Amino acid sequence: MIKGYILVFTTSSAFESETLLKDLQIFVKLVPTPREFSSDCGISVYFEAEDEKTLERIQNALNAQNIEYEIKMV
Repeated sequence: MIKGYILVFTTSSAFESETLLKDLQIFVKLVPTPREFSSDCGISVYFEAEDEKTLERIQNALNAQNIEYEIKMV
């Protein structure tokens, strides 16, 4: 299981990312950005991916919508 946070730069990007990834049936949850990660936005998207292929699906979906993001693994 791959777990991590998607750090975005705006609150609207966080909401858009959540909706987009839930539609792909990927487990995501909006959470406060952890203190150890710096972000312009106080909200990040926590995700759980079953494998590398799912992680690629996440990245492809965000890139297709031109969402600026950074992924931090935990």
